[in-house]
Amino acid sequence: MTTNGKRIPSPQQAKYYDWIVNGSGSAVVRAVAGSGKTTALIDGLPLMKGRKFFGAYNKKIAVEIAERAGQQDGLFVSTMHAAGFGAWRRAARDVKVNKDKCRDIFRELAQARPVDDGIAGFESATLELVSYAKQGALGVGTLRIEDDNVWHKLIDHFDVDTLGDDELVVGLARDVLKRSIDADHLMIDFDDMIYAPLIHNARVFEHDWVLVDEAQDTNRSRRLLALRLLRRGGRLVAVGDPHQAIYGFTGADSDSLDLIAKAVNACDLPLTVSYRCPRAVVAYAQRFVSHIEAHPSAPEGKVDSVGGDVSLATLAKPGDAILSRFNAPLIGYAYSFISAGIPARVEGREIGAGLKQLARRWRVNSFPVLLDRLEGYCERETAKYRAKEQESRAVGVEDKCECLRVLVARIARTEPRPGNAVQRLCDEIDSIFGDNVGGDVVLLSSIHKSKGREWPHVFWLQTGPSKWARQEWELEQENNLCYVAVTRAKEHLTLVGI
Repeated sequence: MTTNGKRIPSPQQAKYYDWIVNGSGSAVVRAVAGSGKTTALIDGLPLMKGRKFFGAYNKKIAVEIAERAGQQDGLFVSTMHAAGFGAWRRAARDVKVNKDKCRDIFRELAQARPVDDGIAGFESATLELVSYAKQGALGVGTLRIEDDNVWHKLIDHFDVDTLGDDELVVGLARDVLKRSIDADHLMIDFDDMIYAPLIHNARVFEHDWVLVDEAQDTNRSRRLLALRLLRRGGRLVAVGDPHQAIYGFTGADSDSLDLIAKAVNACDLPLTVSYRCPRAVVAYAQRFVSHIEAHPSAPEGKVDSVGGDVSLATLAKPGDAILSRFNAPLIGYAYSFISAGIPARVEGREIGAGLKQLARRWRVNSFPVLLDRLEGYCERETAKYRAKEQESRAVGVEDKCECLRVLVARIARTEPRPGNAVQRLCDEIDSIFGDNVGGDVVLLSSIHKSKGREWPHVFWLQTGPSKWARQEWELEQENNLCYVAVTRAKEHLTLVGI
């Protein structure tokens, strides 16, 4: 809020500034969606004495923060990856970045085998598991690389699709990780930028203040590096919203803020007023997070609903977003927009890559055979995971298989020509999935992919939460997903019945 061009802090922001000047120790700032946390962080920087490190979640945010903060003595704004990379370059001066480092190591291992034993088909799962191991700082502290249980926990918790052979993938991942560590002084990949200085105990520059933004989405490696960046007696500020923690299956720990608070004995400072969302949207969001508040100056906004039989092609326009808990419904809606002549894309190129990998798994070239294999695969894999109470993995398999069924039905109906059906399927996937989809199309996105973004008008497909979420952390994250979906709307939220 501003008066005569001067920003007037809210009472909660003022309390944060007072803590910086007159308080002591570290703090966890728990900020609801759209609460102006970035403004509070930037405005608090000049009040901090000594060397300050601002850890932004990604490069785009780091650039934005640096521009808004301006030149300040002792201030260093960076992603955690850039900070780790800087530390490692001082230890390994000739190191090069190779984003395909682990892929190259995997393929070298595969070529060294005396016969073609089919491990090439496990490349994606192996590389995914290695990435999670690095994000979880495996080999640092008490987590041993040789401990099979740790690897299996990574598979189970982060939903790695091993195509039914966990033991093989664990063995391959361990070999790739060890060789990756051995090669760190020559080359590193993106994960290594944080992992290498940790696993090799490299020296880092220490700071009087360390700020960690989006702290609810940090993994163990990011948290360990943040603590190493903090000098003894320094003060740490971790900012985030535990109710926006929705990446517990991708490497982030669902209780990250609590883990940070425990590590540094931090006090809690709340930011509960949303400046982004209108009153009607905030009122609806309170179903999921009771303490979020609308700012007194917020417009009324609008929340309405439509039935599932209503064509969204008559309601949504380019610049709007369609959000869903699952990916499969988005594909059907994307086709409805395309058929109506409205440009539309589904967010997430890597989702498409995973669909193509599954489609190519059996090396078939006809849709009837593919669908038959897909049905058997879905039944086997979901039964196996549910027997182990690994519900998130079972749901992931079901959603993937349903995505392929929707795509196959579309192609078979509109392009029933001869040829390699699976290749046509893969081409179709490439045509509708994309990354960082802009405002010139209707964006269709999973709620996970919508995190950190906002739109004037959001349509939320009421598919409901995962019916298989049973563990406490799974149920909590299902609630968080609802909250994230609702708070993406800046003006208008439409609930779409399914």
